[in-house]
Amino acid sequence: MATLKEIAKIANVSTSTVSRVLNLDPTLSIPEETKQKIFAAADSLNYKRKHNKENNKKNKICIVQWYSIEKELMDPFYLSIRIGAESFLIKNGYQIERVFLTDKLTQSKLHDVAGVICIGKFSENEIEMFSKWNKHIIFVDMYSRNMSVNTIVMDIENAMFEVVQYLKLLGHKQIGFLGGLEKTSDGKTYQDRRYHYFKYICNDEHIEFERFTKFDQFTIESGYEMMNQLIQEKNIPTSLFCANDLIAKGAMRAIDEHGYRVPEDISIIGFNNDVGSAFINPPLTTIDTHTTQIGELSAQYLISLLKVDKIYPIRIVLPCNLIVRESCKAV
Repeated sequence: MATLKEIAKIANVSTSTVSRVLNLDPTLSIPEETKQKIFAAADSLNYKRKHNKENNKKNKICIVQWYSIEKELMDPFYLSIRIGAESFLIKNGYQIERVFLTDKLTQSKLHDVAGVICIGKFSENEIEMFSKWNKHIIFVDMYSRNMSVNTIVMDIENAMFEVVQYLKLLGHKQIGFLGGLEKTSDGKTYQDRRYHYFKYICNDEHIEFERFTKFDQFTIESGYEMMNQLIQEKNIPTSLFCANDLIAKGAMRAIDEHGYRVPEDISIIGFNNDVGSAFINPPLTTIDTHTTQIGELSAQYLISLLKVDKIYPIRIVLPCNLIVRESCKAV
């Protein structure tokens, strides 16, 4: 029976390189010509690669994205988290199995992998079911009161405190809120913790906000429509918080079309610090959520889980910080 050493001798490479090529290691960077030499040498010696299902399982991580591919491309928040996770996994020699909202998710897809990263909002039934299919699992951007699973969430409470305190420092006593509605697969509305803390802090600071509050989707189009509604209703606050940068950009378009100016007439703060938010006019003040780092940490923590038998659920809370640019001014 042919050996890796014999293939390496014919291809004039090391046995470790042969092993990585024949096992389709995605992190290996060598010329395509060298790969073809190795495959040709293996064929000439009638080499049969052993398929070890357990070894393949140990080297594979499944990423479940609650968005469809199309929707993910429109929202840089979840795309950035996934890319952060995948980059870390590939650098550490793991293969990736991707599952999107529109894909059929079966038990085998989660069972036949070493671990699972779930990105987005999932129902309680899904959380319970996925956890039964694979104990090495972590949910990202999914706040759950149920501490039986591992989660990574953002420090939304402190982020909203920073937003309100910054605008209050600038003299604003009116702060609008433009948000989005998200539903889990069972049709239940996922409570936006941004609004939960925003409302609490505004009430505590005696900030007027309720008549300047709208909810729709987390899109540019929704931001545009919600801002148009506020203007038509003549409910125009001196400042505005938007639950993501896409909403903020849409709102800024509506404000401009109606002859108002940012920040002279309305100060605006976004959320996420999307790529490009620093280059619009005016550059958008926003909350930086460090999405790529969230993805990296989810992968790093999952890999650490693979090394232990008994898992104690943990909630990791990552800080967010206010990025001050030019879309806010004092009144």
